[in-house]
Amino acid sequence: MPELPEVHTTTVGIKLMTKGLTVTDVWTDYGGAIHNGKLNIKDKNFFTKFKQATVGKKIINTGRRGKNILINLDGGVTILIHMKMTGHVLYGKYKKVGNSWVANQPGALQDPFNGFIHLVFNLSNQKQLVLSDVRKFAKVTFFDEHNKNAIELELLGPEPLEKDFTWQTLGDRLETKPRGKIKTVLMDQSVIAGIGNIYSDEILFESEIHPESVVKKLDIKDYKNITKAMKTILTKSIKLGGDSLSDYRNIAGERGGFQNHHKAYRQTNLPCPKKNCSGIILRKIIGGRSSHYCSVHQKLKV
Repeated sequence: MPELPEVHTTTVGIKLMTKGLTVTDVWTDYGGAIHNGKLNIKDKNFFTKFKQATVGKKIINTGRRGKNILINLDGGVTILIHMKMTGHVLYGKYKKVGNSWVANQPGALQDPFNGFIHLVFNLSNQKQLVLSDVRKFAKVTFFDEHNKNAIELELLGPEPLEKDFTWQTLGDRLETKPRGKIKTVLMDQSVIAGIGNIYSDEILFESEIHPESVVKKLDIKDYKNITKAMKTILTKSIKLGGDSLSDYRNIAGERGGFQNHHKAYRQTNLPCPKKNCSGIILRKIIGGRSSHYCSVHQKLKV
Protein backbone atom coordinates (compact mmCIF):
# COMPACT_ATOMS: atom_id res chain seq x y z
CA MET A 1 0.00 0.00 0.00
CA PRO A 2 1.32 3.48 -0.81
CA GLU A 3 2.44 5.14 2.41
CA LEU A 4 3.36 8.72 3.33
CA PRO A 5 6.27 9.17 0.85
CA GLU A 6 4.34 7.70 -2.07
CA VAL A 7 1.23 9.76 -1.32
CA HIS A 8 3.37 12.88 -0.87
CA THR A 9 5.11 12.26 -4.20
CA THR A 10 1.76 11.78 -5.93
CA THR A 11 0.29 14.89 -4.33
CA VAL A 12 3.20 17.07 -5.43
CA GLY A 13 2.88 15.72 -8.97
CA ILE A 14 -0.85 16.36 -9.18
CA LYS A 15 -0.41 19.90 -7.89
CA LEU A 16 2.38 20.64 -10.36
CA MET A 17 0.55 19.30 -13.42
CA THR A 18 -3.11 20.15 -12.81
CA LYS A 19 -3.37 23.34 -10.74
CA GLY A 20 -5.62 25.80 -12.58
CA LEU A 21 -7.14 23.18 -14.88
CA THR A 22 -10.88 22.46 -14.95
CA VAL A 23 -12.50 19.03 -14.66
CA THR A 24 -14.58 18.68 -17.83
CA ASP A 25 -15.88 15.13 -17.30
CA VAL A 26 -15.50 12.09 -15.03
CA TRP A 27 -15.73 8.39 -15.96
CA THR A 28 -15.53 5.25 -13.84
CA ASP A 29 -16.22 1.54 -14.13
CA TYR A 30 -16.11 1.01 -10.37
CA GLY A 31 -19.41 -0.35 -9.12
CA GLY A 32 -21.40 -3.37 -8.08
CA ALA A 33 -24.31 -4.06 -5.74
CA ILE A 34 -21.96 -4.76 -2.84
CA HIS A 35 -21.13 -1.04 -2.76
CA ASN A 36 -24.72 0.23 -2.69
CA GLY A 37 -25.26 2.82 0.02
CA LYS A 38 -21.56 3.60 0.48
CA LEU A 39 -20.30 7.17 0.40
CA ASN A 40 -17.81 6.66 -2.41
CA ILE A 41 -17.89 6.45 -6.19
CA LYS A 42 -18.33 2.65 -6.21
CA ASP A 43 -21.98 3.36 -5.40
CA LYS A 44 -23.61 4.44 -8.67
CA ASN A 45 -25.96 6.94 -7.03
CA PHE A 46 -23.07 8.50 -5.13
CA PHE A 47 -21.02 8.67 -8.33
CA THR A 48 -23.81 10.72 -9.90
CA LYS A 49 -23.50 13.21 -7.01
CA PHE A 50 -19.71 13.09 -7.27
CA LYS A 51 -19.85 13.96 -10.95
CA GLN A 52 -22.29 16.79 -10.37
CA ALA A 53 -20.03 18.19 -7.62
CA THR A 54 -16.78 18.05 -9.61
CA VAL A 55 -17.45 18.59 -13.32
CA GLY A 56 -16.95 22.21 -14.31
CA LYS A 57 -14.83 22.96 -11.24
CA LYS A 58 -11.27 24.30 -11.34
CA ILE A 59 -8.45 22.56 -9.44
CA ILE A 60 -7.05 25.17 -7.06
CA ASN A 61 -4.71 23.08 -4.90
CA THR A 62 -3.71 19.54 -3.90
CA GLY A 63 -2.66 18.36 -0.45
CA ARG A 64 -2.23 15.28 1.68
CA ARG A 65 -3.47 14.06 5.06
CA GLY A 66 -2.01 10.73 6.15
CA LYS A 67 -2.37 8.38 3.17
CA ASN A 68 -5.18 10.47 1.64
CA ILE A 69 -4.80 12.68 -1.44
CA LEU A 70 -6.93 15.84 -1.21
CA ILE A 71 -7.69 17.67 -4.46
CA ASN A 72 -9.29 21.05 -3.73
CA LEU A 73 -11.70 22.46 -6.31
CA ASP A 74 -13.27 25.89 -6.42
CA GLY A 75 -16.60 26.20 -4.68
CA GLY A 76 -15.27 24.47 -1.56
CA VAL A 77 -15.34 20.93 -2.99
CA THR A 78 -12.54 18.49 -2.10
CA ILE A 79 -11.91 15.16 -3.82
CA LEU A 80 -10.44 12.53 -1.50
CA ILE A 81 -8.47 9.62 -2.97
CA HIS A 82 -7.11 6.80 -0.82
CA MET A 83 -5.05 4.55 -3.09
CA LYS A 84 -5.29 1.51 -0.77
CA MET A 85 -3.31 -1.60 -1.75
CA THR A 86 -2.51 -1.19 -5.45
CA GLY A 87 -3.82 2.19 -6.58
CA HIS A 88 -1.75 4.99 -8.08
CA VAL A 89 -2.72 8.21 -9.83
CA LEU A 90 -1.37 8.97 -13.31
CA TYR A 91 -1.42 12.00 -15.60
CA GLY A 92 -1.10 12.25 -19.37
CA LYS A 93 -2.92 11.72 -22.65
CA TYR A 94 -5.37 8.81 -22.71
CA LYS A 95 -7.94 7.55 -25.17
CA LYS A 96 -11.04 5.46 -24.65
CA VAL A 97 -11.07 2.12 -26.44
CA GLY A 98 -14.40 0.35 -26.03
CA ASN A 99 -15.10 0.57 -22.31
CA SER A 100 -11.45 0.91 -21.33
CA TRP A 101 -8.86 3.69 -21.26
CA VAL A 102 -5.30 3.35 -22.54
CA ALA A 103 -2.33 5.71 -22.54
CA ASN A 104 -2.09 7.62 -25.80
CA GLN A 105 1.56 8.60 -25.52
CA PRO A 106 4.86 6.72 -25.41
CA GLY A 107 6.89 6.21 -22.27
CA ALA A 108 6.34 5.02 -18.72
CA LEU A 109 2.55 5.28 -18.86
CA GLN A 110 2.73 2.18 -21.07
CA ASP A 111 4.12 0.15 -18.11
CA PRO A 112 1.71 -2.82 -17.59
CA PHE A 113 1.37 -1.80 -13.91
CA ASN A 114 -0.22 1.43 -15.13
CA GLY A 115 -2.90 -0.13 -17.29
CA PHE A 116 -5.71 -0.89 -14.82
CA ILE A 117 -7.66 2.35 -15.28
CA HIS A 118 -10.90 2.56 -13.27
CA LEU A 119 -11.34 6.32 -12.83
CA VAL A 120 -10.71 9.12 -15.35
CA PHE A 121 -10.89 12.89 -14.92
CA ASN A 122 -10.93 14.65 -18.27
CA LEU A 123 -9.23 18.02 -17.93
CA SER A 124 -9.46 21.31 -19.79
CA ASN A 125 -6.02 20.88 -21.41
CA GLN A 126 -7.25 17.74 -23.21
CA LYS A 127 -5.26 15.48 -20.88
CA GLN A 128 -6.47 13.09 -18.18
CA LEU A 129 -5.85 12.40 -14.50
CA VAL A 130 -6.54 8.69 -13.98
CA LEU A 131 -6.48 6.07 -11.25
CA SER A 132 -4.88 2.71 -12.02
CA ASP A 133 -5.97 0.11 -9.45
CA VAL A 134 -5.46 -3.55 -10.31
CA ARG A 135 -7.30 -4.90 -7.24
CA LYS A 136 -9.97 -2.16 -7.24
CA PHE A 137 -9.63 -1.46 -3.51
CA ALA A 138 -9.08 2.31 -3.80
CA LYS A 139 -11.55 4.72 -2.22
CA VAL A 140 -12.65 7.96 -3.91
CA THR A 141 -15.18 10.36 -2.41
CA PHE A 142 -15.75 14.10 -2.04
CA PHE A 143 -16.79 16.51 0.65
CA ASP A 144 -17.81 20.14 1.09
CA GLU A 145 -19.54 22.20 3.77
CA HIS A 146 -22.72 20.18 3.25
CA ASN A 147 -21.14 16.75 2.94
CA LYS A 148 -18.98 15.38 5.74
CA ASN A 149 -17.69 12.23 4.04
CA ALA A 150 -14.19 13.07 5.25
CA ILE A 151 -14.97 12.58 8.94
CA GLU A 152 -12.26 9.88 8.94
CA LEU A 153 -9.63 12.60 8.48
CA GLU A 154 -10.48 13.93 11.90
CA LEU A 155 -9.53 10.58 13.43
CA LEU A 156 -5.97 10.59 12.08
CA GLY A 157 -2.95 11.08 14.30
CA PRO A 158 -0.36 13.83 13.77
CA GLU A 159 1.91 14.06 10.73
CA PRO A 160 5.42 12.79 11.54
CA LEU A 161 7.25 15.20 9.21
CA GLU A 162 5.72 18.33 10.70
CA LYS A 163 8.26 20.55 12.51
CA ASP A 164 6.29 20.35 15.75
CA PHE A 165 6.36 16.54 15.74
CA THR A 166 9.01 15.83 18.40
CA TRP A 167 10.03 12.80 20.41
CA GLN A 168 7.66 14.08 23.11
CA THR A 169 4.84 14.06 20.55
CA LEU A 170 5.74 10.51 19.60
CA GLY A 171 5.80 9.43 23.25
CA ASP A 172 2.41 10.97 23.92
CA ARG A 173 0.92 9.23 20.89
CA LEU A 174 2.46 5.81 21.59
CA GLU A 175 1.32 5.93 25.19
CA THR A 176 -2.30 5.91 24.02
CA LYS A 177 -1.65 2.22 23.21
CA PRO A 178 0.64 1.17 26.10
CA ARG A 179 0.04 -2.57 25.79
CA GLY A 180 0.40 -2.67 22.02
CA LYS A 181 3.35 -4.04 20.09
CA ILE A 182 5.38 -1.20 18.66
CA LYS A 183 5.15 -2.43 15.06
CA THR A 184 1.35 -2.52 15.20
CA VAL A 185 1.04 0.80 17.02
CA LEU A 186 3.29 2.64 14.54
CA MET A 187 0.98 1.48 11.76
CA ASP A 188 -2.17 2.62 13.58
CA GLN A 189 -3.33 5.70 11.64
CA SER A 190 -5.11 7.09 14.69
CA VAL A 191 -1.75 7.19 16.50
CA ILE A 192 0.50 8.55 13.73
CA ALA A 193 -0.60 9.31 10.17
CA GLY A 194 1.02 7.85 7.09
CA ILE A 195 3.23 4.96 8.25
CA GLY A 196 2.59 1.42 7.04
CA ASN A 197 4.36 -1.89 6.66
CA ILE A 198 7.45 -0.80 4.73
CA TYR A 199 8.43 2.20 6.81
CA SER A 200 7.58 0.70 10.20
CA ASP A 201 10.07 -2.10 9.43
CA GLU A 202 12.76 0.32 8.29
CA ILE A 203 12.21 2.72 11.22
CA LEU A 204 12.41 -0.04 13.83
CA PHE A 205 15.50 -1.53 12.18
CA GLU A 206 17.26 1.83 12.39
CA SER A 207 16.02 2.39 15.97
CA GLU A 208 17.32 -1.05 17.08
CA ILE A 209 13.92 -2.00 18.50
CA HIS A 210 12.30 -5.40 18.01
CA PRO A 211 8.85 -5.03 16.37
CA GLU A 212 7.19 -7.08 19.15
CA SER A 213 8.44 -4.80 21.91
CA VAL A 214 5.62 -3.57 24.14
CA VAL A 215 5.09 0.18 23.99
CA LYS A 216 5.03 0.69 27.78
CA LYS A 217 8.52 -0.85 28.02
CA LEU A 218 10.08 1.77 25.75
CA ASP A 219 11.96 4.72 27.23
CA ILE A 220 12.89 8.27 26.25
CA LYS A 221 15.97 7.07 24.36
CA ASP A 222 13.74 4.80 22.28
CA TYR A 223 11.34 7.66 21.55
CA LYS A 224 14.23 9.84 20.39
CA ASN A 225 15.67 7.08 18.20
CA ILE A 226 12.31 6.30 16.60
CA THR A 227 11.58 9.97 15.92
CA LYS A 228 14.98 10.57 14.34
CA ALA A 229 14.74 7.41 12.20
CA MET A 230 11.17 8.24 11.17
CA LYS A 231 12.02 11.71 9.90
CA THR A 232 15.24 10.58 8.21
CA ILE A 233 13.76 7.55 6.42
CA LEU A 234 10.52 9.20 5.29
CA THR A 235 12.43 12.23 3.99
CA LYS A 236 14.91 10.00 2.15
CA SER A 237 12.11 8.06 0.49
CA ILE A 238 10.41 11.27 -0.64
CA LYS A 239 13.68 12.42 -2.23
CA LEU A 240 13.89 9.04 -4.02
CA GLY A 241 10.32 9.30 -5.31
CA GLY A 242 8.82 6.69 -2.98
CA ASP A 243 8.92 2.89 -2.97
CA SER A 244 8.04 0.88 -6.10
CA LEU A 245 8.85 -2.63 -4.92
CA SER A 246 5.20 -3.43 -5.70
CA ASP A 247 2.70 -1.54 -7.88
CA TYR A 248 3.36 2.09 -6.96
CA ARG A 249 4.28 4.54 -9.73
CA ASN A 250 4.37 8.35 -9.73
CA ILE A 251 1.95 10.38 -11.85
CA ALA A 252 4.24 10.06 -14.88
CA GLY A 253 4.06 6.28 -14.52
CA GLU A 254 7.66 6.05 -13.31
CA ARG A 255 9.10 3.94 -10.49
CA GLY A 256 10.45 5.43 -7.29
CA GLY A 257 13.80 4.35 -5.87
CA PHE A 258 13.45 3.64 -2.15
CA GLN A 259 13.02 -0.11 -2.76
CA ASN A 260 16.74 -0.15 -3.58
CA HIS A 261 17.58 1.02 -0.06
CA HIS A 262 15.69 -1.45 2.13
CA LYS A 263 17.64 -2.71 5.12
CA ALA A 264 14.90 -4.90 6.60
CA TYR A 265 11.68 -4.92 4.57
CA ARG A 266 11.53 -8.10 2.44
CA GLN A 267 15.20 -8.86 3.10
CA THR A 268 14.38 -12.23 4.70
CA ASN A 269 17.38 -14.49 5.41
CA LEU A 270 19.92 -11.93 4.20
CA PRO A 271 22.77 -10.81 6.49
CA CYS A 272 21.98 -7.76 8.57
CA PRO A 273 23.47 -4.71 6.80
CA LYS A 274 24.24 -2.93 10.08
CA LYS A 275 27.99 -2.55 10.55
CA ASN A 276 29.54 -5.19 12.84
CA CYS A 277 26.20 -6.98 13.35
CA SER A 278 26.21 -10.77 12.96
CA GLY A 279 22.43 -11.08 12.64
CA ILE A 280 20.22 -12.10 9.76
CA ILE A 281 16.88 -10.60 8.73
CA LEU A 282 13.92 -12.64 9.92
CA ARG A 283 10.27 -12.49 8.89
CA LYS A 284 7.34 -12.93 11.28
CA ILE A 285 3.61 -12.20 11.13
CA ILE A 286 2.77 -9.56 13.75
CA GLY A 287 -0.77 -8.24 14.02
CA GLY A 288 -1.64 -9.93 10.74
CA ARG A 289 1.17 -8.20 8.82
CA SER A 290 4.59 -9.38 7.72
CA SER A 291 7.38 -7.89 9.81
CA HIS A 292 11.09 -7.99 8.99
CA TYR A 293 13.79 -7.44 11.59
CA CYS A 294 17.34 -8.30 12.61
CA SER A 295 17.80 -11.37 14.81
CA VAL A 296 20.55 -9.67 16.85
CA HIS A 297 20.62 -5.89 17.15
CA GLN A 298 16.86 -5.20 17.39
CA LYS A 299 16.22 -5.74 21.08
CA LEU A 300 12.97 -7.14 22.44
CA LYS A 301 11.40 -5.22 25.34
CA VAL A 302 8.46 -6.97 26.99
